[in-house]
Amino acid sequence: MENRARTVLHVSPDRELAGSRGRVLKAIGCEVFWVKSESAALFEISMGRCGILLLCHKLSPAARESLADCFHAKCPEPFIVAILAHEGDHCPPRAHARVLFRADHGALAPILRQRLAAVTPQLPP
Repeated sequence: MENRARTVLHVSPDRELAGSRGRVLKAIGCEVFWVKSESAALFEISMGRCGILLLCHKLSPAARESLADCFHAKCPEPFIVAILAHEGDHCPPRAHARVLFRADHGALAPILRQRLAAVTPQLPP
């Protein structure tokens, strides 16, 4: 894997949402791996290949907590983004960013662009 900081592990039980989010993330320069279950995500996290964990609003609060805790413990320099169904939705305490769900994913891209800019080495002019 070339750049772990640009690699997103997207955990979502919804194939359609995963596809549309994946297209948005790839357009800003991310490499995206999608899994639909908590157990598949735990396996990917154990491999340590991803720098960003994206948690879908359709996951249970317990699954989001468990995945965030595991990702934080096992991945160097983790960045965790929780997508929330609504303002009062549960957000794991280990999440570094939270985004309210929008069908166009308009709030997601700026958060990840900012993260990518922070971790991507700048080339001298």
